[in-house]
Amino acid sequence: MSRNQGIIIAIIAVVVLFFAPEILATLGFAIGSVIEFAISLIISLAVVGLVFFLVMTIFGSVLLGLGAALIALIFTGIGLFWPLLLCVLILYFVFRNPRKTV
Repeated sequence: MSRNQGIIIAIIAVVVLFFAPEILATLGFAIGSVIEFAISLIISLAVVGLVFFLVMTIFGSVLLGLGAALIALIFTGIGLFWPLLLCVLILYFVFRNPRKTV
C-alpha cells in the first residue's frame, strides 16, 4: 500500500467517524421514503382494481368498469400527491404574470 492510499483511507475513516450518524440518517430517510411511496402506490392500485372488479360484477359493463377505475385512479392520485399539487398551485399563483387590461 502506497503512502497516498494510506492518507486517503485515513481521511475516509475520519469523515465516516464524524459523519456516520448523518450518513445513516440520510440513508434511512431515503429507504423509508421509497418504501412509503411503494406501499402507498400498491394500496392505491389495489383500490382501483377493487373498484373495477365491483363495478364489473354489479353492472356487467367493461366500459363502465374502466370509467369507474379511471375516476378512482384520479382520486387516489390526488390523494397521494395533494401536497405536491398544492405547492405547485401556490407557486403558480405567486409567480404568474397578471393579465394587463387595456
